Amino acid sequence: VCGSLQGRGTMNRHLERREQLKRLSVDSNLPEYMDANKCIDELLKQLEDERRNVRREKLAVARLQREVARSKSEGTMREKLIHELEEERRLRLESEKRLREVTEESELGQAQMVSLQQQFSRSPKETGEFVAMAGVAQMDDRMPGEHTGTWGPLGALRGLKMRAAVF
Repeated sequence: VCGSLQGRGTMNRHLERREQLKRLSVDSNLPEYMDANKCIDELLKQLEDERRNVRREKLAVARLQREVARSKSEGTMREKLIHELEEERRLRLESEKRLREVTEESELGQAQMVSLQQQFSRSPKETGEFVAMAGVAQMDDRMPGEHTGTWGPLGALRGLKMRAAVF
């Protein structure tokens, strides 16, 4: 079997030699020419196969490099997505906590409002009862023979002056 070729210069020399041998073959039928011609054809075939293999390997390397780059970018994107998900989770938990706080404050405010409404609804009744009791008490405190007039602010003031003078 023939040896391997080294570089393009060697290839060109072999092609030139082949052409020379072809010319000789027309002139003479040498058996060694046939062996050399077969060897050259075999070497050319090997060279062409090797070039195809190199081309195929280069394409495979380029494809693998693209896959590695994509994998790295996907890894980076995955890390970004994980970070964003963690951030969203943290914000959601904070929002839920704040919602619970606001809900508690709202419920407390509603309870206070109901209590105040109940107090205000009782207030006019209590005020009326208080005024009525105060009016009865003032009438009971009148001195015998005291002028029974209007019990407005001036009348009440006169009544107090009169009582103070009596004591």
